[in-house]
Amino acid sequence: MMKYSDKYKIRNYHTGPNGLAYIPSLFHFMYDAAGDHCIDYGITVQDLQEIGLTWMLSRINVEIKRLPATREELTVTTWPTGARDLYSCRDFQIIDENGGEICRATSAWLTIDLKKRRVVRLPKKVLDIHPEPDSAERMIIDNFKGKLSEPDNSEIVGGFRADYSSLDVNSHVTSGEYIKWLLDALPLDFHVEKKLRKIEIIHKMEILPGCEAQAEYNIEGNRVQHCIRPYGGGAPNCLAESVWE
Repeated sequence: MMKYSDKYKIRNYHTGPNGLAYIPSLFHFMYDAAGDHCIDYGITVQDLQEIGLTWMLSRINVEIKRLPATREELTVTTWPTGARDLYSCRDFQIIDENGGEICRATSAWLTIDLKKRRVVRLPKKVLDIHPEPDSAERMIIDNFKGKLSEPDNSEIVGGFRADYSSLDVNSHVTSGEYIKWLLDALPLDFHVEKKLRKIEIIHKMEILPGCEAQAEYNIEGNRVQHCIRPYGGGAPNCLAESVWE
């Protein structure tokens, strides 16, 4: 399996008050490159939907060296890194024009039966693109078996809803929207004073159109526990843990 690369330019609408890229922008670049890489192999979301299946991101683990500024040009490279149990695994690396690393990531994806909304085994056409897991080049070593805890004594921020613009082709809240909700819940001063260096996200249950959600967080020094769940309580839709400096 060849690596796939694509270039992206940081536009004003990718950046925040400090002129640096929003963290969700980096996630969108990675997801976009992964989707384009699937085109040549006939395993895009649209391809899978034709046989009653779809992709869903289960877990992603990201390390960020720095945030790029407006007008910087980035190269996003991605490649499959092995099929593990029910996971289709894929790694990423983003570099700047000088070859300096912006961030790296590893991720695990599931195939879902669209009618039953349940996980199914990876189809053969997906398995065929993967190298043996032990021989794959990994950006971050993660066996995707670790667990994250719900935040204790958390702050709760409501006002998140699965509106039209937050939905993807699977008609549920897109993966990129989760990272936006998780980070938007944090105080503005925290973003101004800190820099995100690592974040791990585990998606547990989808959020369907019209549903309302709340984000929860607990800050302990430079480490933050995050959670998104239905507004008013219920089982988590996703859990995350981030490290800042």
